[in-house]
Amino acid sequence: MPISQRFLFSILILISAIFIIAIYLVPVPAPIKLVFAFLALGADVLAFSTKLYMSFFMPVLRMKNKTATIETEEPFTMAPSGNAIVVRRSGAIYASAFVTVPSYRSATEMNAEEKTDFSRLFSRALTVTKDPVKFSTQLYVINKDEYINNIRNKLDEAEERYQNATTSQQQNKSDMERIKGEVTMWHNLYDSVNKVGSHALEAFAMVTAEGGNEEEAINLALQRADEVAAGVSAAFGVTASLVEGEELLRFVEPDHMIPPITVAEQLREKDITAEM
Repeated sequence: MPISQRFLFSILILISAIFIIAIYLVPVPAPIKLVFAFLALGADVLAFSTKLYMSFFMPVLRMKNKTATIETEEPFTMAPSGNAIVVRRSGAIYASAFVTVPSYRSATEMNAEEKTDFSRLFSRALTVTKDPVKFSTQLYVINKDEYINNIRNKLDEAEERYQNATTSQQQNKSDMERIKGEVTMWHNLYDSVNKVGSHALEAFAMVTAEGGNEEEAINLALQRADEVAAGVSAAFGVTASLVEGEELLRFVEPDHMIPPITVAEQLREKDITAEM
């Protein structure tokens, strides 16, 4: 039988009345009576809250004997072309494509008039297509391993040239200073990049299409993505482009949003901080 708001209100008021009666009739110590008073007050608050928060109370009351079922199907597959993902649910086939929207200025750098103009441009971008489009931004961690290794190699090469220059009798003073400055530059760059985590904020649009088969769904999604990219590029004056290959996984896979090596480094840093 469904529980109405009036019924739940009456039950809570009755509970509050029982606690109040117990305070006066039950011979218990003062601290216990104080607890009864707080319980009565809590029941009153909940009773008068049912009028506004009934939608919250009902799911809580119905949670008993509920079983959570974890989805065992593969969440998505990558399209053969590498520029869309495909999801199969209940016999239907959906394909989603992503469009990156470059941003070169932050709202903190804009004055009031520029923010108003940007809002108008964004309103225009929302009307580039009649199909549903998800506009969002995502903060992700950059995997710096390859970049750091490249800097390390450049630093090793510069240090080797400096060592050779110090042992050479034909090297003049100006060349020595130039090579030494190059070593210092690469060393400072290596230290600064290696010390801090790198994050990137990227705006993107996501479009989804349903098709009778996988190929049809992918083609429809890519057509809509091209339409959105062209409209956004015209509205914002930037080059919006379709996301392809491994870059696409940044928007759907946590391991690509936060690279495993970066997670390991963060955990190690936490352990070191805890030990200190």
